[in-house]
Amino acid sequence: MRSRAIAVTAAAVAAAAALAQPVHAAPLVDGVYRFAALSDGKCLTWPKSYGSIGTASLGACTDDGSTSANWQVRQRPNGTMEVSTPGSNPRTCLRLETDYRVVVSDNCADKYAEWTVSYGSAGPGSVVWADIEHTPGDRSGSWGKLVDSPDVTGRIVVRRAPIEPHYWGLQPVG
Repeated sequence: MRSRAIAVTAAAVAAAAALAQPVHAAPLVDGVYRFAALSDGKCLTWPKSYGSIGTASLGACTDDGSTSANWQVRQRPNGTMEVSTPGSNPRTCLRLETDYRVVVSDNCADKYAEWTVSYGSAGPGSVVWADIEHTPGDRSGSWGKLVDSPDVTGRIVVRRAPIEPHYWGLQPVG
């Protein structure tokens, strides 16, 4: 009886400890999301003008005539993810340039359009963060995390340095 009480108590303590720990990053399921920069509440946006091609930047977390904050996230057959603009025709995707700027391009097929997108939280009541990392399937050296960088035009860039994964607040779009 005593060993059973100890086991139950130990299980309760373990459960409480698990709740107190940050949730580890988990893969994001396919869907439409908005990625909000936690520093100023603006969202990762794409241009709807000029054929939906151009620099990804920060803007209002809404859909308007010239930009959109809605992104379609889909698993690719090779295990990476595609972050694309929903309903674009031809299809346009979030893509990394060779100088590490982030753009929206109609070239969705190459390794520079391959991403890992995961999410997590520090627990109940805390913000749900997203981690968007360029991880090409060919394991080339162009990896890095998507950040809001004030020293870059458009403020969006991929950085190779280690970066805290809770940079973007995740806003599921219903």
